[in-house]
Amino acid sequence: MSYFRKLPSGKWQATVRGPDGSRHTHTDALKSTVRKWAAEQEALAAHGDFRDPRLGEIRIGDWYERVARARGIEDATKAKHATLWRTHCGPEWAAWPMAAVTRLEAQAWVDRLKVTRRARHQGRPVADGQDVPVLGAATITAAAHLMSGLFRLAMREHPPLVVANPFADLELPVIEPHTLDFYERDEAGALYEAAGEWHDLIELGMDTGLRPGELFGLHGHRVDWLRGQIQVVDVMTRQGLRQHPKSRKSHRVVPVPPATLERLSVRMTGRPRDALVFTAPEGGPVGDVNFRNRVWQPAVAAAGIRQFPPRIMRHTAASWLVIDGVPLYDVQALLGHESFATTQRYAHLAPDAHSRVIESWSRRRDASPTHGTGRKNA
Repeated sequence: MSYFRKLPSGKWQATVRGPDGSRHTHTDALKSTVRKWAAEQEALAAHGDFRDPRLGEIRIGDWYERVARARGIEDATKAKHATLWRTHCGPEWAAWPMAAVTRLEAQAWVDRLKVTRRARHQGRPVADGQDVPVLGAATITAAAHLMSGLFRLAMREHPPLVVANPFADLELPVIEPHTLDFYERDEAGALYEAAGEWHDLIELGMDTGLRPGELFGLHGHRVDWLRGQIQVVDVMTRQGLRQHPKSRKSHRVVPVPPATLERLSVRMTGRPRDALVFTAPEGGPVGDVNFRNRVWQPAVAAAGIRQFPPRIMRHTAASWLVIDGVPLYDVQALLGHESFATTQRYAHLAPDAHSRVIESWSRRRDASPTHGTGRKNA
């Protein structure tokens, strides 16, 4: 049901009642325009597709707060989203009505995040003419995905708050693959010696590829002392202990070398069976920042080896196994990689990784008429 009236300003206004009985209006200088709008709204209502035009006027900042309160996601993920919103998304988009954002404006925002600067980078002077990205590609991508996620959720509401996601399929910066570094055996030996009482934790990480949080969250009752295995369930995060690992395949069982298992058993002597295996000097859980600053970095410096963060333990475990000829699928199961593509990053380390190429070179060399006689004279 709709009706029309001419306002004192001379413009025409159409009023349409929605399915819920609420009234919606549209004003224009032409009566034909408001009649057309009213007819469209009535047609949508007849097909059950009527949408309150005021829904898109919700501010993005208000919608973010509602989503942040309601979503059942991990505390670590919430903290990451909060940082991205506070530093990159909110300052740009919080005051915008959701329906007002177009894809062109979303892309322009991403492009601005990619702009470079020359003055200073991370507190260090930058040489004249040298461009340094303000933000890394991964950060820009994460910010864009956060905005896209907000609009996807808005589109799933009933009725939907918006009918399109302007942050979908944007042209994002390419995330370049990182070099897969790892410690050589002699470097690891020097690190074990320099680490003192933390030798057991570091060696366990180097052998099994447990993530630092999985090492810090390891409890005695998760260790099968008879079979020499660890059930990976608990993860220590900055928000406290999480009772399940990073992904479905992260929940796994890993073997422990007998010598390491024996030292872990000694650590648990006289303690409750379900106590943390590794604890901070004051007796509480090990925190990643304190471990890196107070244990790892001093030990690496004392050992005189290359500087890498603690996650190098995981890369080292995978690299050593592949170098020793362990199939990639076995390495994937040990490390709990969700995707085999993640494990394939280590494929180049396998003993036979380039065997067919080398064999081809050998066959061509042996078949060459100049092999063993030097190059023929022209």
